[in-house]
Amino acid sequence: MRQDPEAAFDRCVSKVAISNISAKHEIAAFMGVSLERMPPLLCRRLVDAMKTGRLTFSDINRLQFDQSTDIWKVIKGG
Repeated sequence: MRQDPEAAFDRCVSKVAISNISAKHEIAAFMGVSLERMPPLLCRRLVDAMKTGRLTFSDINRLQFDQSTDIWKVIKGG
């Protein structure tokens, strides 16, 4: 990710594009953006947060186990 943030961004957008439509709607609503705007904005926020060290892969992995993480603040834009 750190070596090629734009490649990470592109991979993220591709993964979001094929994700569950219900999840996409929920994330877009949470972010307060349209369904069309959500994938690139979500991925930009995540990649930028990882690039600056605000988020780590551990933070993202914690989501799978419903553990506390700052990822929701990042996704929301805060």
